[in-house]
Amino acid sequence: MNYEIIHKPSYSFLKVKLSPGQTIKAEAGAMVYMTPGVDVETKMGSGFLSAISRRFFGGESFFFNIFKAPSGGAELGFAPELPGDVVGVDLTDTGLIVEAGAYLASDETITMKSKFGGLRSFFGGEGIFLLEVLGNGKLFLNAYGGILPIDVQGSYTIDTGHVVAFDKSLQYKITKAGGSWKSTLFGGEGLVMEFTGHGKVLIQTRVPSGFLSWLTGLLPG
Repeated sequence: MNYEIIHKPSYSFLKVKLSPGQTIKAEAGAMVYMTPGVDVETKMGSGFLSAISRRFFGGESFFFNIFKAPSGGAELGFAPELPGDVVGVDLTDTGLIVEAGAYLASDETITMKSKFGGLRSFFGGEGIFLLEVLGNGKLFLNAYGGILPIDVQGSYTIDTGHVVAFDKSLQYKITKAGGSWKSTLFGGEGLVMEFTGHGKVLIQTRVPSGFLSWLTGLLPG
């Protein structure tokens, strides 16, 4: 598979060229165009309870499409829903944990299993749903805003809304910012993920909820 990411970083767009019989897996609704003859198959990701939770409580439905090139090969274009960056990650056996909304596309050989971020995140209004991504191949992630890598050596605290993906080797827990509900409710801060260990976290420089709050404030009463 050959690919190119254009219009980075604000309005990134993924162009993919497939050899005959080659496949790519993508988030449902992400395909913008494809050349004639491409076979499309729709599947549901594993982790059924989490998928149903996302379906009824907001976010992606966790369905994905598999595109298979015909004998003459194919070209496809993919775009995320929100403006921002797209990056290609070379996934290895160590695996990644990915925020479900950050998944755009991948090699078909890569497997995904949905994980619920916990009741603390759900009742805190964050609704964190994660994907455990395993296998060897190319993985494409998208973000709202830019994507910034953070090297964790020991411990690191990151707002849950900014987390895009992190190494499976890292340990984490979800807790209140500042350690109290007062900070969460009145300080403008929500829940955070406290990471420990050694590994990399990818974060997004903006969050949709922040833009929505700003936009809501401009609306007439």
